[in-house]
Amino acid sequence: MAHGSLSQFKATLARKKARKEKTQGKFDRNKIDYKGSDVTTEFDFPKLSESELEILKEEIRIKAKTEKRRELIVFGIILIVLITLLFYLIN
Repeated sequence: MAHGSLSQFKATLARKKARKEKTQGKFDRNKIDYKGSDVTTEFDFPKLSESELEILKEEIRIKAKTEKRRELIVFGIILIVLITLLFYLIN
């Protein structure tokens, strides 16, 4: 290190650190609860009979239908209010 300056040495260390971060990733995988692609998630779903499964499916369908209806009503009300405001602003 007798032939180089301190600033050149620091620049070399910075480049080395940048290359290391680029290859390893920016964040520490242990701290962000990283799980690799080789780990599969296991779910503990209860075993349902055919009749219970059909009842559950029907409940999900009913919930989805009511939620969709509610969203359409809210969208309609917002649209009516916007059209009314636009009409009053023009006149």
